[in-house]
Amino acid sequence: MRTFFAYLLYPITILYSIGVYLRNLFYDLGWRKSIKHNVTTIGVGNLKVGGTGKTPHVEYLIEVFSDIYKVGVLSRGYGRKTKGLRIIDLEKDNALSVGDEPLQMKQKYPNIVFAVCEDRNKAIEEMIKQHKDLELIILDDSFQHRSLSVDLSILLTEYSKPFFKDRILPFGLLREQKKGYKRADYIIITKSHQNYTLGDKVSFESQIKPKKYQKVFFSNIDYKPLYSLLSGQVIDDFSNYSIILLTAIADNTQMVEYISGKSSILEKIEFPDHYNFHDKDIDNMLGVYNSSKQDNTIIITTEKDATRLKAFERLKDLPIFVLPIGLTITSSVMKSTNFKEIIIDDVQQNKSYSRLYQ
Repeated sequence: MRTFFAYLLYPITILYSIGVYLRNLFYDLGWRKSIKHNVTTIGVGNLKVGGTGKTPHVEYLIEVFSDIYKVGVLSRGYGRKTKGLRIIDLEKDNALSVGDEPLQMKQKYPNIVFAVCEDRNKAIEEMIKQHKDLELIILDDSFQHRSLSVDLSILLTEYSKPFFKDRILPFGLLREQKKGYKRADYIIITKSHQNYTLGDKVSFESQIKPKKYQKVFFSNIDYKPLYSLLSGQVIDDFSNYSIILLTAIADNTQMVEYISGKSSILEKIEFPDHYNFHDKDIDNMLGVYNSSKQDNTIIITTEKDATRLKAFERLKDLPIFVLPIGLTITSSVMKSTNFKEIIIDDVQQNKSYSRLYQ
């Protein structure tokens, strides 16, 4: 069905593809200007529409750099009902005002400055103005924002759905032509599994065809102990529990595989990515739980979904647990390097270089 509609939209696809190509060409030739700011910037993005795991990688960078520099994070705030710039305030904001993922990160790192805005350049200037001690700003989903010149660009692509096997919209999920990957300083292959062989990784990296200036890494998700949505209870081992899985994310495949490997999933309640829950959805959740529950049945959801579920008082009596995630980033198979050491060194070199020309 999707292919049928894609062919119907083929003329629009051609126009879109030409438009994206010309836009990138104008920036590459310098006919359109990219603004560089007086603060070090790291951009995290992708070539495709949908989730490649940007949020856990942004959180990883926060943990790498927050002990070294005064860090800020800037996102668009996808799914929010507000417009313009907002510096996130946990006492005033919720998922509807700033977006679920920025709120999730702010709750996890309350001492970090988080902002949401459609205009990245305007937002950075205002962040620097309001927080003069900011030294490093991490940009969530910035790869196509060519009007902003970032100091280091990180491109994410999924192991199971890499950009080099994809096509531009609507035949595929790419926002721009595949050759856009050349703009990245780092390429991280996300959602890779630890049991992939060395040969698999060599084959994968050779298909990317990285340039000499590009550093390639593989990342895989590390799931952490469950914690209760409301009570704070922690469950280290849920193998004796029956699970109802509740998700509103782009792809829950890896989460399903992880949970299924430890316990049985009775039901899956699934919504589109960034879905804003309504009372009828809560009624459905309650109905599914009451009709499916067995002894030791719990509901597992994601950190992102938890930010929106907390708004519903009617869920307080349900055993809802959040499954947090972390990352392990391993080096390229063609060049043994430590990600943390390399990116810290690159940022330090950039800051030293910048000071020479201030």
